[in-house]
Amino acid sequence: MGGSTMSGVLAGLGMATLLGWVAFAILGWVVSPPLSVWIGGAIGGLLVLVARNTMILRGFVALLAPFGVMLPAIALRQMAAELGAPVVPFATFEILVFLLLYVAFLVSAIGVVPVDVYRVGYAPLPVAAMVLSVCVYGYLTGNWFLPLVAVLGQALWLSRWGSSNWFDHVTHVLLVPVALIVLVVRVI
Repeated sequence: MGGSTMSGVLAGLGMATLLGWVAFAILGWVVSPPLSVWIGGAIGGLLVLVARNTMILRGFVALLAPFGVMLPAIALRQMAAELGAPVVPFATFEILVFLLLYVAFLVSAIGVVPVDVYRVGYAPLPVAAMVLSVCVYGYLTGNWFLPLVAVLGQALWLSRWGSSNWFDHVTHVLLVPVALIVLVVRVI
């Protein structure tokens, strides 16, 4: 498969996962968690298969792309937890530190400050160092979710599937509201 074809397949899988996640969350109010996972996943997959060439779905893809690894991984992680898979939760402190660092990263990426950290995501040695750092963090904390995302993102980046910047594979601007919602829910 060519790079653009594979990128399209990955975007479709990412969109199906996110739509399935939304359906799972809505269905979770009326059906049991395991059933909501399976029905939500089926709905996400069917929507992408049936509506992939519609303006609405293409608009969602354009709005949310590049999906990268992180958003679908978080969705699959939460759905797997509902099926009983052992999932190590993130500590409130970890989410807060991530949120502060990621907002600073976004501020630098849009040029508000004179340092552009986003540019580092194009260079092989800094990317390798960041992936290694995330793997060491995962080893020290016993939480292998982030190292798996970092390594999978690096594999996609090296394969040239999707963005030429590693950060696009392992982050997404929607992580800001997701992290804020998790923090708010933990407080109330």
